[in-house]
Amino acid sequence: MNSFFNKKGLLYSIFLSLIFVLFSHAQVAFTTNLNGLTLEVCAGSYKKIGVTVSKGTCNDFAGNVNSVVFTWQIETSPGVWQDINLYSISGITYATSQTINGSGTAIVNNLSVKTTKATAEMVLKYRVLAQGTGGCSVATSASESVSVKSNKWTGAVSSAWTDPANWSCNFVPTTGVNAIIAPGTNPALISSTVEIKDLIVETGGVLTVASGNNLTVNGSIAVQGTGSFTLQNNANLLQGSYIGANAGNINVARNSSALMRLDYTLWSSPVTSQNLLAFSPQTVTNRFYTYNSATNAYSAIAPASNSFQLGKGYLIRMPDNHPTTPTIWNGVFTGVPNNGNITVPLYNGGTGFRFNAIGNPYPSPVKLNSFVSTNTAKITGTLYFWRKTNGTAVDPGYCTWTTAGFVSNGAAQVFNPNGILRTGQGFLVEAINTQTSVTFNNTMRVANNDDQFFRNSENEETLSELSGDKVKLSISNSAGLKNQLLVGYFENATNGVDYAIDGKSLDNYPIDLTTTIDNLEYAIEGRSSFSDSDEVKLRFKSETAGEFVISIDELSGVFASNQSVYLKDKIAGKLHNLKRSEYRFVSESGVFKDRFELTYKKSNSPAAEQFSNVVQVYKNVGMLTVKSEVNISAVKVYDVRGRLLSEMHDVAAPEASLRLDECKGVIVVQITTDDGQVSNKKIVY
Repeated sequence: MNSFFNKKGLLYSIFLSLIFVLFSHAQVAFTTNLNGLTLEVCAGSYKKIGVTVSKGTCNDFAGNVNSVVFTWQIETSPGVWQDINLYSISGITYATSQTINGSGTAIVNNLSVKTTKATAEMVLKYRVLAQGTGGCSVATSASESVSVKSNKWTGAVSSAWTDPANWSCNFVPTTGVNAIIAPGTNPALISSTVEIKDLIVETGGVLTVASGNNLTVNGSIAVQGTGSFTLQNNANLLQGSYIGANAGNINVARNSSALMRLDYTLWSSPVTSQNLLAFSPQTVTNRFYTYNSATNAYSAIAPASNSFQLGKGYLIRMPDNHPTTPTIWNGVFTGVPNNGNITVPLYNGGTGFRFNAIGNPYPSPVKLNSFVSTNTAKITGTLYFWRKTNGTAVDPGYCTWTTAGFVSNGAAQVFNPNGILRTGQGFLVEAINTQTSVTFNNTMRVANNDDQFFRNSENEETLSELSGDKVKLSISNSAGLKNQLLVGYFENATNGVDYAIDGKSLDNYPIDLTTTIDNLEYAIEGRSSFSDSDEVKLRFKSETAGEFVISIDELSGVFASNQSVYLKDKIAGKLHNLKRSEYRFVSESGVFKDRFELTYKKSNSPAAEQFSNVVQVYKNVGMLTVKSEVNISAVKVYDVRGRLLSEMHDVAAPEASLRLDECKGVIVVQITTDDGQVSNKKIVY
């Protein structure tokens, strides 16, 4: 009997132990559980989810907030869960909070899912594990999802990009944040400087960058379906360090200079796949040209079946319905915006046949000095820009630029680019040695919003011209032809040929004033640091005889102060101070290599003080014209026998004209100037 009770007591003890174990390992109970739904949260905001657990059948946790351990998990793939602290997601951070009720019978545990403004769209699924102390088993909650929604354009109140009320998440995209342009109540308009990460224009979305403003996208650009993205004239698109490809077409508006119907522009496309004829459909189809480097002439190209090649220049005449008075033409390029590292092939046919028409390949301006320095071993460093009024004698119509400065060919609508290559602008370069390509890259691109193909203003972004002492001269004639010459003195220059400083002349102008280096003619010459004892020989060329004028167009450095600038005319025997007045002279046609010198003090010429006033006499449309550097007092005309044919007194002007209707043969013209000098000129009349 005792044995029985002993056995019965043992069984009872085992039963109680089992009951204790079972109850002690029971789970805590979720009185508030996750709901299995998907909650939306805007990028840049957060969403809170949470559970409440009570004592249930597990050990009591009253009064001890650590008596239940909560472990939040995220589903990383279907059915696979990981601790949120062990699984990192870009743009997602977490915060947890926990409270216990006053009676100690319930604990609330929350998870805040925090997003940044740059967080991408995604759906995140969460659950929580809860385990009480004392060996309680783990309780697993239901799941709940958080859907991150990107900030998108809605245009709810206006077109203003900068108004947060126009964005779905109530903030304006900035650096490092994507911008998504969805169809909106109003189209999006950028009227300021904006910088973002990626840009997506969804089907039906409309984005415009207003003229004079800049958009920097530090990532990719994708224009989807019927989405529309337009850069107005002088608006710029830059892409910083991102060198990848873009997707979808944009529109790049680009105005010409104020040109006339038969004028030409040297264009280059900032987008891919732009058909030539579609760009200028009203241009006569036989007036589209490419530059033939093998002949140094332009060759016609069929526009309907050809598109702009990447980084190439095309000479295109204005539309045939364009006004015959100077008028701006509004061109539009349409295609995928070019970006990143671009290599443009060059033709190299040896000396004299290395010129190539290339162009800016980007929907933004390019710094000329950056382009030149990147291609030091590939090109001469001189750039030539087309500008010509069709039908004029200015031929071939190029202006010249180096880091020393810019010289014009005298045509209308020419402005100094001041180191900036415009969007859509083509130009000529000359390859060197055996080189056959040039390179463009994003570091050359710059946010600059000046108008036309040549800048017409100076500001802090004048990045490429060397600082030095400069004299810019012009040569012109009575027919209106004009050309320029620049002589500059720089610390890093020599009196030989300096890369990207000395600019070779194309030598095809009807009138020209150049210098000579190594038997080649230069429109821009850089020399070593200035000395007033320097003398620069000038070469003068004219295809016709007549009267010419040499004058100063610009001065900088020492020349802008008290330093004199003299022109020595060896034929006339005159040293003329150009800072006091322009210099007029008469010349036959031809090339004159030794007539003129640029000098800076009178002592440079031993005979300077003996030079007389320059007096010019010539027949001009039935009249005898007399010109002098100083005012004329009197003019007398004699025949070869000494008979007085005509005379004028008290002229008091530097120019006088007499009509000699019946005079023929050799005559002698005696001119007396106000300073008492008398000159006798013999001419055939």
